[in-house]
Amino acid sequence: MNIFKKLLALIQKDSKYENESRRMLVMLRWFYLVFLCYLLIFQCLMFFGGSHRFSWLGVISMIVVGVSLMCTYHFRIRANLITSVVVQLAWIISSVYLYGWDSGVQHFIFVLMALVYFSIYDTLTVKIVVTVLLFLLRLGMYFFCKAFDPLVPLSGSFVMILQVCNTLFLFLQLGILFGTFSSNIESAEKKLVEYNKRLEQQASTDPLTGLWNRRTMLNYIHQFQAQNPNALYVIAMGDIDHFKRFNDQYGHDCGDAVLVWLAKMFHDVIQGRGKYCRWGGEEFVFFFPAMNGDQANEIVSELWINVDHTGFVWKDVKEHITMTFGLEESDYRSDLNDLIKKVDEKLYIGKEQGRNRIIY
Repeated sequence: MNIFKKLLALIQKDSKYENESRRMLVMLRWFYLVFLCYLLIFQCLMFFGGSHRFSWLGVISMIVVGVSLMCTYHFRIRANLITSVVVQLAWIISSVYLYGWDSGVQHFIFVLMALVYFSIYDTLTVKIVVTVLLFLLRLGMYFFCKAFDPLVPLSGSFVMILQVCNTLFLFLQLGILFGTFSSNIESAEKKLVEYNKRLEQQASTDPLTGLWNRRTMLNYIHQFQAQNPNALYVIAMGDIDHFKRFNDQYGHDCGDAVLVWLAKMFHDVIQGRGKYCRWGGEEFVFFFPAMNGDQANEIVSELWINVDHTGFVWKDVKEHITMTFGLEESDYRSDLNDLIKKVDEKLYIGKEQGRNRIIY
């Protein structure tokens, strides 16, 4: 078990070069290991049921593949990818030349084409040229095999066994290749989705409090109006009384902490009955859909009392915080800007009357 873990860790070892994909290296190493297993089985098949002629070809190929595998720990990915294409291409050509078209080795050209398209980061023109060359090579080998008999003739039953072996390892190599790059694509898409979500959240929320920002609130209200043209709703605006003194007396960290504390208070009190956002500075806007003024006023009053009766603690000092609110019910005639202006006017009246109150 420990040997298996050490072997797995060795296969998954990262590149010594910066900005090199470990996943690509791991894919190449598995690629070479499968190829080594294939060559070993191929050699055994030839030894026990095929022909001993040119048996040295399999041994040399295994040595070359083994050296290529070791190169993945010392050279850059591009060099290793090109080496893998050259090594497998040499095996395909020599095998078809020796054992003929019926051996099925020529099908590994499709693996090479997939490797070129998915792994070698080159221009599309280069990839098309390589595809055309591989096509011409396969066509040339076909006509060569039609014109000349293989150097090592094989029996029909042995050719069938060889076809099964080649097909098995062809699918194994393709599976490694497609599995690696499909997981790469899925991983990249997942990261992109998460990144877009973070961007969307940053664009729609206030970074300090985590509340909606003004733009998100306005978009939400406009959407509600479009979907519910005859529905009642209420808009309220709240402002922290004498907020400047927290910044002046304790510093801006304290002012920020007050805003965060209030955001949590809004969440605890409103509990999904309405929407709220940081409008700007120490001002907050509240939206209560499908409610009349009396219903919304009960919620705002609950919030106002909680703020007034719950002290804010800053570095063992308890401070009394109060808020002034303005509240306006929709009248089916005024547009959103007019309603917000009326709410703001009521908020100003509340401040003129001494603050710490609701003007409805």
